Amino acid sequence: MQNNFEMILAAGLMAVGFGVMVSVSQSTALLLAPMKEQGLANATYYLGSDIGMSLGPIIGGILPTIFPLKFFYPVMLLIIPLTAIIYLCYRRKLNAAVQYN
Repeated sequence: MQNNFEMILAAGLMAVGFGVMVSVSQSTALLLAPMKEQGLANATYYLGSDIGMSLGPIIGGILPTIFPLKFFYPVMLLIIPLTAIIYLCYRRKLNAAVQYN
């Protein structure tokens, strides 16, 4: 980064993106659960969120010990298409489940 403006912009955009993602994914999880099981669905959502936020840095810390440092970013870039493929595979199933409830 060249200056503080870029850092402030990046932090703001990340906060907005994360806030939108959390709200939408949590409300979707609650829409999929029957009314009497929404407490369990909420707890499961937070458990999955916490596991995801902890595994990311753990994997990011392990990768440099397995691969040379010059491969760190290319290996991390493989994760983006992988998540897109998983998303596209399960998107129809999620839409059908939300519309069914």
